[in-house]
Amino acid sequence: MKNTHILLHSGAALSPQNYLAAMCTRASGRGDCVNDDREVVERVREGNDLVELVSEYVTLKEQGSNMVALCPFHDERTPSFTVDPDRELYYCFGCHAGGDIFNFVMEMEGASFVEALQILADRAGISIPRRGKAGRDEPSREQKVREYLFRVGRFAASFFAQQLQREDGMRAAKYLRGRGISESMQKEYMLGYAPDSWDALIRALRSRGVKLKAAELLGLVKTSERTGNYFDVFRDRIVFPICDFRGRVVGFAGRVVDEGQPKYLNSPENPIFNKGSIWYGLDRAKKEIRRRSRVIVVEGYMDVLACVAHGWPEAVASMGTAITPNQVHILDRYADEALMAYDADGAGTDAVMRSISSFAGSGMSLKVVRLPEGKDPDDVLSAADGEEVFARYIEEAQSSFEFAWDEAQRKHDIAEPEGKAEALREVADMIMSEPDAVVRGDRIRVAAQRLKVPERAVRDQLRRWSRKGREHKRSADRHNTKENYGTEPLQQRSTAWRAWRAEREILRLIMHRGEFFARVRQDLRASDFEDESHRRVLETILEMREAQKDDLLDAVIRNCEEEEDRRLAARLAMEEVPPGRSDRAFADCVQALMHRRKHRRVEELSNIMQEKERRGEKIPSEILKEQMDLLTELKVRR
Repeated sequence: MKNTHILLHSGAALSPQNYLAAMCTRASGRGDCVNDDREVVERVREGNDLVELVSEYVTLKEQGSNMVALCPFHDERTPSFTVDPDRELYYCFGCHAGGDIFNFVMEMEGASFVEALQILADRAGISIPRRGKAGRDEPSREQKVREYLFRVGRFAASFFAQQLQREDGMRAAKYLRGRGISESMQKEYMLGYAPDSWDALIRALRSRGVKLKAAELLGLVKTSERTGNYFDVFRDRIVFPICDFRGRVVGFAGRVVDEGQPKYLNSPENPIFNKGSIWYGLDRAKKEIRRRSRVIVVEGYMDVLACVAHGWPEAVASMGTAITPNQVHILDRYADEALMAYDADGAGTDAVMRSISSFAGSGMSLKVVRLPEGKDPDDVLSAADGEEVFARYIEEAQSSFEFAWDEAQRKHDIAEPEGKAEALREVADMIMSEPDAVVRGDRIRVAAQRLKVPERAVRDQLRRWSRKGREHKRSADRHNTKENYGTEPLQQRSTAWRAWRAEREILRLIMHRGEFFARVRQDLRASDFEDESHRRVLETILEMREAQKDDLLDAVIRNCEEEEDRRLAARLAMEEVPPGRSDRAFADCVQALMHRRKHRRVEELSNIMQEKERRGEKIPSEILKEQMDLLTELKVRR
């Protein structure tokens, strides 16, 4: 499972604590900004017990002073998910998810920090105040708008559901039953009917004193260009309320009952509805998705309902054909595998091809369900033997790579050399960007078999295409140990690996042993830590130690601004330091980093000397002396 930090529009990721601080210091504020009284956060934290919360999702068993369970974030047979009841922290040694109670809710529910705070506050019966300009506790203007829109959406959904049960809605209800959507499912998904009237909803809204401007934001009403009066947008249509992951209504879709155009009408985006962050049906499906560790992605609302009705409750629909990375990120919190069952037509195929890149690097495996030409899941499932046939299509789903290959072969004649090259180019990014060496090697093997050429030919061609990009990356990352490891000469590689391990061990020791703090300050610099995540965690540890935080481990985790850093800090916090040889280990690690620093300085001095010789300048004696001293020290140590 991936990022549980708040991803800002700028692309920066902030920890919950720093997000809270940043939002509270902005004069304008955002709609989800909470007040600057951090006591609220601590009250919510204290009002919830991590063990009790986690136990609602998995079965915890005692193991020494900790508790363990099968990880709720990934499949495993041996428990690696550990909860420390005293520190109120969790960490999985399998998938590396970790953090505090807020992080757990964010990961499990796909929530932002503010949403997780509200969920936990509701759970503990705690009211979250918001500070107004005069110091009074009151919601911000943006928050008032959002909360009002949620109420209007809920009322409109209830209105439409009532109409489905009345005489005017009988035709729509009969249509739904004919499509296999039972009355219980109609109620579960809050399906409704919009009467064939220009103002039925408007009259209901006015009777409740609802501001029609809010209904207009939700796409429920519009103003007539001719008269300037409001009219209902959804008329004589089956209505599908669209909910966020918490089940709050954020928008609507309306489908014609019989024939007509347009077939569907959809709400526009609004302050509570971002199509790139919503999955239709996720609020109902998330438990089954997590249980089965997979999600079936379809195009339409009826496709979702058909899948659920016929035994596939893990189905959701995208808000449009283009799946965004943010939508993939949300699914990644619940599932390890996604199966795309899009319509078997040109538009559906193009949508799948565009979506493949959104899933790349997500940690989820993506498969594509091949349906008969011109069919969608609802069509297949509505047939007499639909369930059996659909199950077979699911079982025979292709990997995204195989699907992309089929499309490449359909477009290019691989019997010709030029066609082979073009087909390979179509999937080259999928091969070269694959981080898993085993999967990458298998894709190269498949490519060679499909093209009927030696694997070496495929590797050579990919190498030629990627050389410039790879050389640029090496240049940009030449000081990054993890990137260089495996590409440098053996002697440099072993030095780099020792230093990387030393960085990690120093972090572990100073997390648990305060006596090493002064020695780090005295002997090392932040720049001695070449791994960026190590360096950031070091700076956070030093900052928290200098602030004399009582619970250092918890403070470090909560103040890490990057997801990678927070998981590293959580892991280090769970790794106890055994008594005995820690002093010697610390000294060895410091020495390894200082040894690397001297190596780097020798390289810098050599470059300076070469440049001066090239320019015909005299090399200063102090540079020569410094280099000789360093070489002597390195030789003595060796």
